[in-house]
Amino acid sequence: MRSHVHPGRRRLLVTAAGVIAGALALTGCSSGGGAASSSGSWSIPSKDPKTTVKVLSILSLKSPDNMQPVVDAFEKAHPNITIKWQTVPFDSLNSTVDSHVSNKGGDPDLYWADQPRIAALASRGEAEDLTSQFGGYSSSFDKVSYETGVQKGKLYALPIANSTQLLYYNKDLLAKAGLPTPSASTSSRMTWQDLASDALKAKQAGAQYGMTFGQFDRYYQLEPLSVQLGGSVGADGKDNLTPDFTNSAWVKAMTWYRSIFASGAAPKGMTADQTDPAFLAGQVAYSVEGPWLLPELQTSKVHWGVAPMPAFADSKQVATPTGSWSVAMNPFSKQKDATAVFMKWLAIDNGSGYIRYRSNPELAANVKGKQLYFDKPVFQSTEGTDAAKIINHETSQTAVSRVKTIGYIEFESIINQAYSDIRNGADPKQALDAAKAKLTTAWAKYK
Repeated sequence: MRSHVHPGRRRLLVTAAGVIAGALALTGCSSGGGAASSSGSWSIPSKDPKTTVKVLSILSLKSPDNMQPVVDAFEKAHPNITIKWQTVPFDSLNSTVDSHVSNKGGDPDLYWADQPRIAALASRGEAEDLTSQFGGYSSSFDKVSYETGVQKGKLYALPIANSTQLLYYNKDLLAKAGLPTPSASTSSRMTWQDLASDALKAKQAGAQYGMTFGQFDRYYQLEPLSVQLGGSVGADGKDNLTPDFTNSAWVKAMTWYRSIFASGAAPKGMTADQTDPAFLAGQVAYSVEGPWLLPELQTSKVHWGVAPMPAFADSKQVATPTGSWSVAMNPFSKQKDATAVFMKWLAIDNGSGYIRYRSNPELAANVKGKQLYFDKPVFQSTEGTDAAKIINHETSQTAVSRVKTIGYIEFESIINQAYSDIRNGADPKQALDAAKAKLTTAWAKYK
């Protein structure tokens, strides 16, 4: 099974209590809020200082996350710097960062930052301004990945991982239904309309499920549907604090979303943690899911293929999901120079030490690091080669990041509920209007 913190999937395991706790941490007043950055008072040194850098991460050193080889490789390359590692669960990360940074003690020096939360971290003064020291490295990353760490023209975090989505299909189930296999070419991608139609045909021909999304009712995966039809990422205005998801593009995308459940092409009751096991068991004809499914498919008995994530026949643009993890520096760290050395090594040096030395395959945000990722055994099959070409194209050409706003937690919670209501038959326009009213109230405290 994949790690629970894999990009894009990690949110699925957050409990209701965790969501509430995270929201309180992100939206409440913090004693560290508005702390002045000291961006100009430190540098990336040419000679390593002898010190210890304290790291707060959602990844463990040992199984299942296997970060120990990464730490060992860094300490071998930089013997004067010792890494002290602390692991916390995903649903505790934001509250832990808030409490530790706001006490101004400088511990941790570096922490894992969930990209949609960077706007809030920056606004509260809990992330160091990295612009002077790292702004010149922007070309090392896929553009959208780099920009997830930029708020109001300043850089507050460096991306270390990325994500995208692909369309997986079961060749046997498609053959049984007399359906053609989708093209692996990003210039000939399947349409959502054809996918819904063919998924229903596959189910009628014997597939238990016609199609699934790896993350039913989740903004990360469904956001591009509305963007493809000309909609925004869901908010606009000053600081992206004006809801913008009741327009015709959003309504049209969600009308299609509701239709796949109403027709039976997609299952209403399946939860996100059931989708991958169902595909791996040969029960699903088509599944939209991330690259993290690839290692499991390599050892499965499913006769599978892969194609680009679909677009609508009348799309205004091709858009695909993106986003994962970054690393940020505590503005009160007493070891900023050494922390900068570790940040640079993790995200930039030799294509990213994080990607080069971690045994778990993870998509790199670093452009050179993507080749390290594609050199993994999982990409050496015919299907794996197709997947690598698609992933490389989507992350550099079609990726659309989630909305940047200090009110992201409220946004995600409310829009996900709207998706769920629509999936279960609610009128899309009414569901989105209701979500807008809730979010306007929730965001009033920011204005």
